[in-house]
Amino acid sequence: MFPWREIGELILQSIPVFLQRSELLLLLAVVLLLVHWQYQRVANMERAVYGQPLTDPVRNTWVALLYGLVGGLLGTAAFVFLGISLVDVGVLYLWMVALVLMQLHPRFMCFAYAGGLLSLSRLLLGWPALSVPAVMGLVAVLHLVEALLIWVHGPEGATPVYVRRADGRTVAGYTLQKFWPLPFIALVGFLMAQDALIDAVLPMPDWWPLIEPLGDAPAGQTYVYILFPVVAALGYGDIAITRHPKEKARRTAASLLAYSGVLLLMAVIGNRSVMWQWLAALFSPLGHELVIWLGRRSEEDGEPLFAASQGAVVVGVFPDSPAAAMGLRPGDVIRRINGFAVHSKQDLADILTPWAVDVTVEVENLLDGTRRTAHYPGKVPPLGVILAPSPTDPGFMDLRDRASYGWLWRRLIRRLRGWREAIRRGP
Repeated sequence: MFPWREIGELILQSIPVFLQRSELLLLLAVVLLLVHWQYQRVANMERAVYGQPLTDPVRNTWVALLYGLVGGLLGTAAFVFLGISLVDVGVLYLWMVALVLMQLHPRFMCFAYAGGLLSLSRLLLGWPALSVPAVMGLVAVLHLVEALLIWVHGPEGATPVYVRRADGRTVAGYTLQKFWPLPFIALVGFLMAQDALIDAVLPMPDWWPLIEPLGDAPAGQTYVYILFPVVAALGYGDIAITRHPKEKARRTAASLLAYSGVLLLMAVIGNRSVMWQWLAALFSPLGHELVIWLGRRSEEDGEPLFAASQGAVVVGVFPDSPAAAMGLRPGDVIRRINGFAVHSKQDLADILTPWAVDVTVEVENLLDGTRRTAHYPGKVPPLGVILAPSPTDPGFMDLRDRASYGWLWRRLIRRLRGWREAIRRGP
């Protein structure tokens, strides 16, 4: 039986001690500021496109912290159950490689790519000194936590955008961007003489750890693990065109959950088989790319969920606007305003020009088929809605250069040329 109760008590007892460490609080504050900065960037983008932000970065930061605390508890339980020691994962190497890969594209900062490359280097060259199963276990646990956070929090606050697709059409879509600070407690393993073991050492089952430490313990010594606080950050970026943001986020979460489960199984088996270490090292980046490719394929090729051909379709609502006061929501098609029929964005503009008071709006929702009438006693316009674009409208995002991996090759070539010129110029 795994001693969950005893370990839980140790974790709870250690939290007040960890919170007294100024360097830990400073690191948490830095990560929280970075998360807030990301949400501020989202709000700034919304302001640049729509004239005002659709989301509140301060609120988003604190909500992200709450979800991050829950995710941290789940991550802590997974790390302890697997017995992954931070000493064996080469965290410094992971960060260095991830930062280099980020120069090609921000999403390559994910440990799935850095961990896969470092693991292959370890298997091919014997360098750096890290445990491939531990690295793969770390990547799997982080993506497991990410999948759960995406499932419960990913679709909240999705930003409506106009997207120019590979075929040249502009369609309505949503960007899903989430960032979470992730404070958790990990394990650090070290060697201790067997006759020096103290009473405070908690006895563990014979099968533990599932992922064994790098190298066997010398005669007369054994590995002992201590709890160590860590603060990380997780990010999620996606686009929903053919599906509702909630459905899109849950499909992505399910794919990531399957990916993390397969990778974790490979890591555990790889603890006893080098062949499975090779498979895990290859699957880490390639499986992650497969998840992204499957998620984007339908969004780039399928029919959009909301289109101007369906009428004046609401894809977004400004906060504190008449539309928000009337309860309009994405998927609503404005059928009539004050008795006048509405078939397009132009009809809506004509009816509300130059202004109107005491407005009645009849809408039909495309998602659930309900019809309802809403009333606003004040002055309109602005109504405060973002409508689905026509195919010829300018797009805020362009997918035409990202339909294949050609863009990655071009970016890589540009980076290599830039580095070559910098070397030629010298210091």
